Amino acid sequence: MKKIKFAIASTFIIIFMIAIFAFAAEVKNTSPGTPHAPVNVAPTTTPKQIKQPAIPPPAHIAPTAVPTQIQQPPPLAPTSVDTYSYNPLGKPDPFRPFVAVVTAKDIDVKKQIAKKAEASMFPLQRAETEKYRVVGIAGDKDHRVAIAEDAAKKFYPLLIGTHIGLYKGKVIEIMADRVIVEEYETNKAKRVILKLRKN
Repeated sequence: MKKIKFAIASTFIIIFMIAIFAFAAEVKNTSPGTPHAPVNVAPTTTPKQIKQPAIPPPAHIAPTAVPTQIQQPPPLAPTSVDTYSYNPLGKPDPFRPFVAVVTAKDIDVKKQIAKKAEASMFPLQRAETEKYRVVGIAGDKDHRVAIAEDAAKKFYPLLIGTHIGLYKGKVIEIMADRVIVEEYETNKAKRVILKLRKN
């Protein structure tokens, strides 16, 4: 049994050594120092190049002279910047009509509003919103209360949702320095801002 194993092992060793020597001989044959066997390569056919004779330029066209130095135009003087601004202070508005047209319907509507204001039981709804003055604002950003003063020097508290003015006005926001009222004089909402009067 030992002899069989030894014979098999020696056979493998011999085969391995033969493979190494064969590989080394192949590498030696393909090294750059050794001459290679001539390889038959089919000659490639290239198309014949046709030499065209140089065509001289026509005799009647003279060559143009290239200027050696290009003259630059003189620098332009800086222009003055136009600083015109329009001041509309004291001037009529060109988009406003010159003649104010008041219809009988407008007069009737104003009379009805004045009658409602006189008959209203709420003092904040007896005058236009702009007639009231905001004289104080207290509270923080989550809950604020404003104090409004009318022409008779009477004071009234303003909270969000308080009705004020002749045109169904309603307080929608109270900020640190102003009160914002939303009115409906027409079908479109209009915002009136009452700023805090410190004096």
